[in-house]
Amino acid sequence: MAAYNLKIENGQLSFQPKRDYLGKILFFGLIAAVIFLVTPMLSLYYQTKWGVLTIGIVSAFTAIYDFIFHFNVTYVFDQSVGYVFRKIPGLYTYKLMSFDEMYIIHTQEDGLLYYALSTKQNKFGKSYAISQPFGSNRKSIKRRELFETEVLSVLESFTRTS
Repeated sequence: MAAYNLKIENGQLSFQPKRDYLGKILFFGLIAAVIFLVTPMLSLYYQTKWGVLTIGIVSAFTAIYDFIFHFNVTYVFDQSVGYVFRKIPGLYTYKLMSFDEMYIIHTQEDGLLYYALSTKQNKFGKSYAISQPFGSNRKSIKRRELFETEVLSVLESFTRTS
């Protein structure tokens, strides 16, 4: 599924659940670029100019942070060792849990349903979101059904066959 960048190769299944952050990253990046390009050309008071540039700096940091820590987060399910890894390319790889401990829950936060990885011993403790949040409108229901059939079913069969 292209929305989640799902790949199966060499006994590893990997996907990126937060690929929907691209629109937000582009929005904040565009705001920062416009502010940095236009503000120096305007004749503004010193405090006003720095106030507008501060908005540009915050927008740029938001875009960079979301790109690094949300958009690129990859979950890797490795059959050879039987573990789930959380990876941020270029920064770190963190071992989350073994396939035997893994439990997929669906939970709600702020009225939105999403799927998460948790351990069997503490199902409602620390969890890691593996899907986008789904609302209750028709478009979200369709996206949720697509996730369940194309990603969740592949993930469950992949971890059972190890």
